[in-house]
Amino acid sequence: MSSKTISIRDDIYDLLKSAKREDESFSDVIERLLKKDKIDLSEYFGALKDSPLLDKIEADSKRVRETARSRI
Repeated sequence: MSSKTISIRDDIYDLLKSAKREDESFSDVIERLLKKDKIDLSEYFGALKDSPLLDKIEADSKRVRETARSRI
């Protein structure tokens, strides 16, 4: 397999490095990101775990359900 040397900015390298999984090469990361056809929702599981936004979403959801029940 041949290889190529490319130049990228330091900030882009940092992003690429943070996207790299333990068992992946940088080529694997680039390939995975470029071939991404469908959104893998599992990547976002737990994203709001420690966010105060989650509490607001939960409160709003309860309020909407209670409002819906009172109209029936």
